[in-house]
Amino acid sequence: MIFYRSWSPVQALSFDLDDTLYDNWPYIHRAEQWLINHLKTEVHAVAHLTTSQWQSYKRRIIKKHPELKGDVSACRVAWLSLAFVEHGMPSTEAQSLAEQIFQQFLAVRSDFTVPESSLALLRKLKTRYRLVAITNGNVDIDKIGLAGVFELELKAGGAFKAKPAADMYLYASQVLGLAPHQIAHVGDHCVTDVAGAAKAGYRSIWLNQHSQKARKLQALPDIEISQLAQLQHLL
Repeated sequence: MIFYRSWSPVQALSFDLDDTLYDNWPYIHRAEQWLINHLKTEVHAVAHLTTSQWQSYKRRIIKKHPELKGDVSACRVAWLSLAFVEHGMPSTEAQSLAEQIFQQFLAVRSDFTVPESSLALLRKLKTRYRLVAITNGNVDIDKIGLAGVFELELKAGGAFKAKPAADMYLYASQVLGLAPHQIAHVGDHCVTDVAGAAKAGYRSIWLNQHSQKARKLQALPDIEISQLAQLQHLL
């Protein structure tokens, strides 16, 4: 546990989800593979498309609609719909099918449970701090075992720009009725979590599980930890 600044108590903790409370890679990889297989077997018009061709559709959508880059759900629906239209589907049917498949994808993507160690730690922290979730991802928070853990759950998209934009941080501060410096954000990402929190005036706790070099940081966190369990020192 490394302190970069003198620490004074905060009243709330906000948490990133993916790669902070759990290792996200196995779950998103499984969901992506499910999607490709599903499209090959169930949507014959696009069954021939390769993974690289699907990635091309995503790049095209982001280039045309850069605002979707921070809305992973809307972006996925958009590039699926575009592919369907370009392969002969009427736009209304394409949009409906894209949304239907996305919901199935989301169910697969959210088919796991947060490790008990993370859940137990959050329960302990909740006895002292108000807890908030702030994520750029789209996992179903209730389905992964976090129902009732957070007072507020915010996801990028719609009215909120993705981190490191300050939108979600400042909205959480407003809803909680706390000044930004009374909240510390916990996350693994140098930019979206550490720099984003600093931009919004939050304190920050950087979960550096993979020994990243501090020179990669755009802003210094207040605290650096190597394991989530070290947050117990804040109790």
